[in-house]
Amino acid sequence: MNNWLKIALLTSLPVLSHAHTMSPFLLPEVFDTKAASNISFQSAITVEKFFVAGNNFKTSYVITQPDGQQKPVTAAATLKRFNIAEVDLPTDGTYRIRTQDAVGNSGKYALVDGRWLRVRPVRAGMQNPAPAKAAETATAQKAPAPTQPPRMIAADQVPANAKTLEVTNHLIAESYVTKGKPSAIPLPSKKGFEFKLLTHPNELYAGESLKAQVLMNGKPVPNLEVDVFKGASSYEPNAKREQPHVKTNAKGEVEIKFEQAGIYLMTASYPEANPDATKKPATDNFTYGLTVEVTE
Repeated sequence: MNNWLKIALLTSLPVLSHAHTMSPFLLPEVFDTKAASNISFQSAITVEKFFVAGNNFKTSYVITQPDGQQKPVTAAATLKRFNIAEVDLPTDGTYRIRTQDAVGNSGKYALVDGRWLRVRPVRAGMQNPAPAKAAETATAQKAPAPTQPPRMIAADQVPANAKTLEVTNHLIAESYVTKGKPSAIPLPSKKGFEFKLLTHPNELYAGESLKAQVLMNGKPVPNLEVDVFKGASSYEPNAKREQPHVKTNAKGEVEIKFEQAGIYLMTASYPEANPDATKKPATDNFTYGLTVEVTE
């Protein structure tokens, strides 16, 4: 079956309910080609890691060519659940395809009684007749004690004098395609959240590893969890998608070993979820997805 037809069929499947957080991904039609003048790719948000597109997100793309030149690319088709785009491959070498200026839903937090609570919109028909006092909202003094402290608050319950904070969620997805012989991959820009690949992504084989360094504005990110997922088709309902996760070391370096051939998605979030709501949230959050193919 043609690879692109296979991708299209897989993305038509319904999304299953999972506990995993949603991640952006970018999936090329092929990762390695001998003489194609262009290839297609798709991008989407996935919950069912990762062949099933859950939702689309607004983005353009930037293609870094083997000579280092960067070319902008826009989607050829923007659908509800995913984008489809094409990229030209004018010369031999390795191309990086990366989303650009993509943001998820923004978030708002309010500091109530010493805790930063996420502000959720008030749903139609569920407005309270009168806003509760801040102490009643945050600590539920007039209600049975909850098993855990509250982490959210309705917009109409936020005290008028509460400090608030807007949070931007940045979505980054990238992949690499090689035409002919592989060439050097682009160096990191040292801006924002990046994976500096120490292993060529188009020369991965079963039983070997991908090595990378995770950077934030050019500085190593230590002790960050990286999740790994193996693609599986609709004909493999019992396939084990989730692989053992790994963590970066003190230098921000990570090694991901692939036991089997296939297509893999590596995801990471920065900063990681903060279990202590007393800590002020970061104003910028990053969710990253890298797609690679591992061959026999």
